[in-house]
Amino acid sequence: MADTFTASTLACGSDCKDGQHKPRNTGEALLCMKKELEQLYARNDGRAIFLRAYFVMTTQVNAAVHGTGDFEQTGPIFFDPAWVDRLAGRFAALYFESLTRSRACSPDNKPICAAWGMAMEQAARRRPSILLCMLLGINAHINFDLAQGIHEIVREDLRRLRQELKDPETRDRRVAEQMARWKFDHDQMNNVLVRTNPKIQEILGREFRGAMRLLSRMGGQLDELLTSAGLRYYRDRVWNNVLGLLAAGPEEFEKVKLRLGWESQQMAEFLLEGGWLNNAVFRLDRGLRRGRFEGRFQPGLDGVEVHAAGRLDHRLQRPF
Repeated sequence: MADTFTASTLACGSDCKDGQHKPRNTGEALLCMKKELEQLYARNDGRAIFLRAYFVMTTQVNAAVHGTGDFEQTGPIFFDPAWVDRLAGRFAALYFESLTRSRACSPDNKPICAAWGMAMEQAARRRPSILLCMLLGINAHINFDLAQGIHEIVREDLRRLRQELKDPETRDRRVAEQMARWKFDHDQMNNVLVRTNPKIQEILGREFRGAMRLLSRMGGQLDELLTSAGLRYYRDRVWNNVLGLLAAGPEEFEKVKLRLGWESQQMAEFLLEGGWLNNAVFRLDRGLRRGRFEGRFQPGLDGVEVHAAGRLDHRLQRPF
């Protein structure tokens, strides 16, 4: 059975003029992503690589929010599914801003940050590494975009909450409780993303080939362990940066943004210049990838059951 997602009643295009996508939830984000992917695949554009992985992730988030697909049997997993849905839409809008800038020819349209500049530059090369393009995109989107997206949503909701509650003691208690609930949902997203890793490997391998599935089989469950540990480490840092943004004044706010830019740039440079092992893995990946992938975008096949590392007892659809 193919994956399905719950979309808003507005199709992509009604609010998205001249490619300026501004989705408000996962349903709208998926419609925008699908529209862009169809165009990127048709042009054999390397920017499709990260966006294809992002499409799979967002499909799973949409399913977790609405209790569909892989999450029909789990029941609700978030304290506030509507908040997660809204946050994922805002997060996707930040990605589309970087994608739009990468298409512009004017020198005034500089990348949002150095990490996104390196990710888009690598994707524009002839026959780029599938794995490298995906990792560079994930780095820029998590280490630079995510804290800012969460901060925007949390700031809006805290402002509304403080306006509603006039008693200082009650207000402070509710703010603390709400921050703890949002942190739980933020951490719960780690589990959703770890579950998605085998599906991303399978789908990108099917449509682009490359070395991801081979490396996963060689590593057994090590790749999932490393993915889980890495996600938790970097997303914990994201939440700390959210707290920094919330506490910052106007001048201090820029200091936090500079830190986000510096940290994401350092990781991008490590991926690109990390030494012989990085070079060997990415060279192997480039050698095994398809030369062209026009017409291979097949979201209708994404719901096929996926097994990680070749083990029949280790399924993406395992209990949450």
